[in-house]
Amino acid sequence: MGGGTTLVARTGRALANALTVEVKDGSGALVASARQKNSAGVLLGFKNGGKSRYEVTAGGLTYELDVAGTTTVNRDGQPAGRIVPDNGAARIEDAAGTVLALLRPHPGPRSDDPWEHPLLAPDGTSLGSLALLRSHITLNDVVVEALLWDKAGPLKVPSAGARLALSAGVTGPLAELLPATCVDACVLPRGYFSG
Repeated sequence: MGGGTTLVARTGRALANALTVEVKDGSGALVASARQKNSAGVLLGFKNGGKSRYEVTAGGLTYELDVAGTTTVNRDGQPAGRIVPDNGAARIEDAAGTVLALLRPHPGPRSDDPWEHPLLAPDGTSLGSLALLRSHITLNDVVVEALLWDKAGPLKVPSAGARLALSAGVTGPLAELLPATCVDACVLPRGYFSG
């Protein structure tokens, strides 16, 4: 992926309540898509995002994304990398544990929207940023929730999505892991803060 590349991940829901994520480039072309694995908890609405398994397809390849405290990414049953929390931030590592990039904490308050996380190379060079596009609860949401208290209603998505803006080109394993990083950020949802 070259400098100036932007990926936008939008969170949605399938008919069976599974979370879905579409990752598109700046031209609107689909780069990757993800779907939460089906289970009784997903179907009944007990697993509304967060820690879960996702199947991600990108560039003709299929990845298993196991979103947890440390998120693991497997390609064809083999480790491809992971996203590891690190002192209020995160490291993107390849399968051998080599750090490929660092996600730094959002520099502003938690009330900001979106939460912009600087993306750095291991040497500290800026690669761009990853923004978590938060979903807000409005007064209308509270009223609908009260009206549907004991009835089935639509499940909310954990975030509106994520936006990755690259200022420098990336290749190899990092380019392969960045769409999975977008999915990880918006389904948990995962925001990093220093304080």
